[in-house]
Amino acid sequence: MAKIYEFEAVIHPVLDKGGAYIIFPYDIREEFGKGRVKVHARFDGHPYDGSIVNMGVKDEAGNICYIIGVQKAIRAAIGKQAGDRVQ
Repeated sequence: MAKIYEFEAVIHPVLDKGGAYIIFPYDIREEFGKGRVKVHARFDGHPYDGSIVNMGVKDEAGNICYIIGVQKAIRAAIGKQAGDRVQ
């Protein structure tokens, strides 16, 4: 059975693109041994199938982060936008 990761994250905007993402708060290479991982996720209970990826996003300390995109349709379905927190 696959390991379940539960966490709360802020939705970040993709400036000038209309997209959004959350930062995956674990060391992806340590957890999975690779840099791109397929996931079955839920944003506030709403299902999402996609990937954890490196898109060159950096955290406040300047470290490269791995992210999960939060599609516009999902944001609308859960009533959330950039700046809001999701589980």
